[in-house]
Amino acid sequence: MQIYSWNVAGIRACEKKGLYDWYLKARGDILCFQETKAMVEQLSDQLVNPKNHDAQYVSAKKKGYSGVATWVKKGINHKHTIGLGIEEFDDEARTLITEFDDFILFNCYFPNGQRDHARVPYKLNYSRAIAKRALELKKKKKKPVIITGDYNTAHHPIDLANPKTNKKSTGFLEIEREWMDEFQEQGFTDIFRHFTPQENGHYTWWTYRGDCRERNIGWRIDYFWTTDDLVKKIKSCKHHTDVLGSDHCPISLKL
Repeated sequence: MQIYSWNVAGIRACEKKGLYDWYLKARGDILCFQETKAMVEQLSDQLVNPKNHDAQYVSAKKKGYSGVATWVKKGINHKHTIGLGIEEFDDEARTLITEFDDFILFNCYFPNGQRDHARVPYKLNYSRAIAKRALELKKKKKKPVIITGDYNTAHHPIDLANPKTNKKSTGFLEIEREWMDEFQEQGFTDIFRHFTPQENGHYTWWTYRGDCRERNIGWRIDYFWTTDDLVKKIKSCKHHTDVLGSDHCPISLKL
């Protein structure tokens, strides 16, 4: 089974840049999109009813903001739960939880802490609420959990091109990185780093400014983390840096 995750930075804009053609070629069993920035009624028929998948969208109350979507291949047994049941997070459409026969998948768009750090507390509260719910479901359903999406945080200095100059930037603040340490201590594994422990130069987001993508001056902020009990079932975790259409690239997990 192949799962993809991609912050599309506006699914309608990404569609114009070849999203649907990529989808047909990628042949993923499950596709998780973040920052869709659209209501279902604003989307083309091919995005609402993709050829081989059932699509579930979650839209924010504020138009053109946030939002996630999960596409599941027709015939795969699944059940969606929209949101966490916590209004301050669900109003921004950041979470879609899908239960499958053998695992539970969280598709998450973690908040950006903002340049002035005003939303860092909100971001950390959301992050802890996600981990808490994941562990509750793991225990209740007796199934491993995958949490994918745009985490908006680079965990270690090897996860961004310029760690020294970004120590005071949201996405690499000590308090944000400490949450990822805490997450790991609770029994979650960063799957890309499981397969690629020490190499730097692996990024998933690049600013549009100054040819940063061409020069590979980026950040690794999109992840697959899983509960430790699933690690042995995972074959690979990859970044698809050649796929354009957003300032992020898609990432994939093979089970």
